[in-house]
Amino acid sequence: LVSNLICVLFTVELCIRFAAFEKLRHVVRDFWCMFDLMLVVCVVTETWVMWSLTVVFNFEFALSDLRTLGILRAFRLVRVMRLAKLLHFLPELLVIIRGFGVAMRAVSLVFTLLGAMIYVGAVILRSLLEETTLGKEAFGTVPQAMGTLLLDVVLSGTKGGPLMRKAWSISPIYSFLL
Repeated sequence: LVSNLICVLFTVELCIRFAAFEKLRHVVRDFWCMFDLMLVVCVVTETWVMWSLTVVFNFEFALSDLRTLGILRAFRLVRVMRLAKLLHFLPELLVIIRGFGVAMRAVSLVFTLLGAMIYVGAVILRSLLEETTLGKEAFGTVPQAMGTLLLDVVLSGTKGGPLMRKAWSISPIYSFLL
């Protein structure tokens, strides 16, 4: 249903754009109109023509044929490139996008450092608690230890209390490390 709606919308948009030109030769000279025509042909072929061939003539399409059409569908994303023209008229939007880029670098750096700290803590606690019941339950492997540290200690709020109490009963140092 969504594919059919997209086909109809793309086709109507293309017809309106073609009708806006005075002469057909001007349409042929416009790169974006020709590009959109190619995309509409691909979308209509994939959605309506292949479906009708399958239903009417009982054709079976190989998976490799569908992958080729999937690559052609990726060209639809290039339509987003036309939004670059919008940035020329709205420089404030470009400032916001650059701000997102700077913020994403800072946030990714923080997440990388937190991941490294959780990994180091998981390795340390895995080796320290290896022979204890708490170590076998919650710190059996390094990935399990990382999950325990992330979910039960960092993100849990006050739910990490029982884990801290178990560690305290083994040694106060382990509780402090958590």
